[in-house]
Amino acid sequence: MYTEQKRLLLPSAKPERIWGWIIAALLIFLVFVPVLFMIGKSFSYDANAERMVRGAREGAFTFFNWKRVTAGSLSKSLLYKPAVNSLLIALGMTALSLFGGCFFAWLVVRSDIPFKRFFSVVLIIPYIVPSWTLAMAWITVFKSEQYGGTPGFLNAVFGVNPPQWLIYGYIPIVISLGVHYVPYFFIMMRGALANIDSRLEESAELLRASKAEILVKITLPMVLPAIGAGFILTFSKGLGEFGTQAFLGLPIRYYTLSTRIYSALNNQLYGEGYVLALLLIIATTFVVILNQIVIGTRKRYVTISGKGSVKKQVTLGKWRIPLTVLLLLFTILFIFAPLLLLVIQTFMKQEGSYSLSNFTLHYWFGREDSNIAMGQAGIFKNKIILDAAANSLKLSILVALISGIIGILIGYTVVKGRKTFLAKLIENLTFAPYLIPGVAFGGIYLTLFASKIGPLPSLYGTFALLILVCTVKHLPFSSSAGITAMHQIDPSLEEVAIVHRIGWGTRFAKIIFPLAKSGVLSAMLLNFITTMRTLDLVILLVTPKTTLMTSVIFRYAEQGFVQHSYGIMVIIIFMVITGHLLLSKIGGKIEL
Repeated sequence: MYTEQKRLLLPSAKPERIWGWIIAALLIFLVFVPVLFMIGKSFSYDANAERMVRGAREGAFTFFNWKRVTAGSLSKSLLYKPAVNSLLIALGMTALSLFGGCFFAWLVVRSDIPFKRFFSVVLIIPYIVPSWTLAMAWITVFKSEQYGGTPGFLNAVFGVNPPQWLIYGYIPIVISLGVHYVPYFFIMMRGALANIDSRLEESAELLRASKAEILVKITLPMVLPAIGAGFILTFSKGLGEFGTQAFLGLPIRYYTLSTRIYSALNNQLYGEGYVLALLLIIATTFVVILNQIVIGTRKRYVTISGKGSVKKQVTLGKWRIPLTVLLLLFTILFIFAPLLLLVIQTFMKQEGSYSLSNFTLHYWFGREDSNIAMGQAGIFKNKIILDAAANSLKLSILVALISGIIGILIGYTVVKGRKTFLAKLIENLTFAPYLIPGVAFGGIYLTLFASKIGPLPSLYGTFALLILVCTVKHLPFSSSAGITAMHQIDPSLEEVAIVHRIGWGTRFAKIIFPLAKSGVLSAMLLNFITTMRTLDLVILLVTPKTTLMTSVIFRYAEQGFVQHSYGIMVIIIFMVITGHLLLSKIGGKIEL
């Protein structure tokens, strides 16, 4: 017995201790060091400082960047106004998505509304597609010749000239992002409401409690953790969201923190950009900590017990038809119509004309024509777009494979060494990238790896840099899947193999991976989907040789080639939805 116990403690039996420290060292270098690098750069002059400060030497220590951003003559436009805009957007979109997601979840789970299966599937689509899909469709509907250059749908068909505030700025950004994040609350509340025993609410009714009292004192406390989780995800994402804010804000110089960071880093004002990024990271971290304090210290309510529970549906009565129509209108106006409109736009020779005579296949299959789109060939004849599609596909596959391997190794290390310092260190480091806005994270890697670091060569402009930044940024997905998968495996299965002196490689291939395969494959597919639609993370890193479909959309939209942009967008949506269907078939349970 003593011999067997001693054998279980041999290093060969627990290799996770060795590679655990290797993984921890790599994570410190790839996650912690970049943040320190960003802090250091924020306190030093960059290459362009000489234009603003006489005698400034690149790399010299200074408080100039912090003073310029927080207390300088331009601080209002650089920091305070964008910060207020970001805060208001985050609050507005969170309120909209919270109300919509919770209400729709209650209808689907607790009421007798029809077509429940249909709504359960369809209401998740806004999150599956990139967040800026609705933003592009919004512009197409509301822009006019006065604000947007070419007439949109309302202007061309009905002669309506929407005001600028309805085309660009706060209102369309909040609506676009709010609808995009409705699935966050819908998914979380759907699960929370399904676990509540309706007998608790019925008992309150017998005690003559009003519906408002039942909602506030019984239902709400039980679903508060789900609401808190949805709030932290949505609010923190809203603070750092880039794509939608860029498409709907930059045309009228409506800046937020994320678009200010992009503008600064894109103009090589790295010190200014890093100060803004650090302030945004601090704000996001504060929200996460506050959520943990509020939700973590509240009273616990048991909603699932060993006793049978009752799921009684609420009869909507006369409200059944109106609420069903409301849900159908939401799915039509904010899910199907935007996607259909983007597809239609790709077949229009000239924007603003919806007649059959304006129908063309040029933007899909046409060759170069100087009279159309300044000579840009159709998508399937355009070398730039085809190269970008190949790069996006290659990047997404490689990131999925690498992150899947790393995820299961991290999961194995954390679960086997749970409650140890090493396990906690790795778990915290893998979550850290979630707190850093994508555009700032890409900017850090751009400057950090622009020159040689020890034996590591310069990665500037290389495809390897894109793989590295996407893999590290998506570590929260990978590690979460790996840890969840490993928690589901009975440790005694591997211990029996260890007693029989079976090596770790064989144990991994014959026991660990087959049992964790579903979770790992789900994580890989999720990372494939996320990488395929990423924009903010790579917008500063791509070069003509490494351009991706999302970056081409952004550049083409800036240059006015909207049909090409919409066509590429349709391809991305098709690939992402296909990936999501595969993910659902595998049965992945990873939170997005």
